[in-house]
Amino acid sequence: MPIKRFFDFLRKKGTLEGYMDLLVRNFNPCTVKKVMCIDHVNVGWDGRIFDCDFNQQLELGLGQDGKMDVFTIESLDDPRLRQSPIRTAAHCFGCTAAQGSS
Repeated sequence: MPIKRFFDFLRKKGTLEGYMDLLVRNFNPCTVKKVMCIDHVNVGWDGRIFDCDFNQQLELGLGQDGKMDVFTIESLDDPRLRQSPIRTAAHCFGCTAAQGSS
């Protein structure tokens, strides 16, 4: 997944653009309905809720301000959690390329 150290490594080697192009060209729409962010959550040490472990590493939290946490919702069925949009960015192509990685 092109985040953090791997992202920096690819950028320093001058291969980030090619790697991202490969992921984008291999996008498979059939993988979208099975990615982890659809029905999983990650909880950080501080209680913040994330829709996937990659977004947790990038600190892309759920909620309007990205700071939804386990202390402000009633359960995993809480409407605020269920209605919170999935946070997406370029790294998401890593879970939707070819057969997917989620």
